Amino acid sequence: MLREVSKDYITSAKPNASFSINTGSDSNYYQLKLPYQITYEFCSGTEEDDYMNAITFSEDESFYARDSFQGHDKAFHDHPLHFHDYYEIMIVLSGTVTQRIEDIDYKYPAGTCCLINRGIRHAENFDTESSILFVGLSTSMIGELFTVAEHSSFHSEKDFMKSNLYSFIISDLDNPDRKAYLDMIPAFAKATGFEQLKNLSTEMLNTMMFPHFGSSYKMRSLLSELLYFISSTDNYHCTEVEMGMGNDQLLFSRVEHLMTERNGRVTRSELEKVLNYSGDYLNRIVNKFTGMCLYDYGMTFCLRKAAMDLVNTKESISSIAQNLQFSNRTHFYSLFEKQYHMTPKEYRAKHISP
Repeated sequence: MLREVSKDYITSAKPNASFSINTGSDSNYYQLKLPYQITYEFCSGTEEDDYMNAITFSEDESFYARDSFQGHDKAFHDHPLHFHDYYEIMIVLSGTVTQRIEDIDYKYPAGTCCLINRGIRHAENFDTESSILFVGLSTSMIGELFTVAEHSSFHSEKDFMKSNLYSFIISDLDNPDRKAYLDMIPAFAKATGFEQLKNLSTEMLNTMMFPHFGSSYKMRSLLSELLYFISSTDNYHCTEVEMGMGNDQLLFSRVEHLMTERNGRVTRSELEKVLNYSGDYLNRIVNKFTGMCLYDYGMTFCLRKAAMDLVNTKESISSIAQNLQFSNRTHFYSLFEKQYHMTPKEYRAKHISP
């Protein structure tokens, strides 16, 4: 059954509903009474006549809320942040949103995700016409899913236990007051990854909207698929953010991940598209932390890869240069000598044991 309620739908929920809330002077505390819940939010835009819809599904009951964008925006700026006794995964399906975490604003464009732990105070706001999926997982649900992986007969299923996401949650379960979260940006290499994530999100919503015999088992399978998908380094670059890391530092970390993936061969326009910041601003961020421009910073990754290949492969120097997109051999030699104070041939000879 889907109930329409006021914009304060959580506070007006029935006593046996999936949520309860305790209101404090500086933050609201939410408790999840069921194993999990799914919330889909959509904002039509940021003008005065735009609106925000939110639908929350649980195995017990579902709620629908509607508010004007102006009302939602005012609540974001005026109301206290909230935290909760469950883990929350935010998936930005379209548009761009601001995640305010402990009074610092972080930008999340379409395709990005984050995992909020139980100690973080936060709130979300829409920057554009956007849609978001929130997946709330209780500690009991996490325990159930992780236990299945730990005792699985499939050896490959246990690989999930090597992921940063698994380690983060296990550490957090032992330290419930820790203030940290996981930031996830899509990998370049997984060009179709976002479509897979959207399809998975749609399947979860459809299962919750039209449940039938076996749907509770299917949801556990889909939740496991979600955790596996966003934890895979093939799909996402993951940064563990401790409180105190500002937005500039997180943005620089995102750039660093993408540079590492592509050995520095990332264009300014590609970074703009993935990170939703102008190239000039990204250039200033990189300069702030390294003293270099974007191009020179990218070249350090490229030359580092060249040095590794000189030592670890038997490829010719020309082939290594070509693989790293150097069309001019002289240019490659010049940059390499500037970085390592020797030619590629001398570097190989020095670092390979006879």
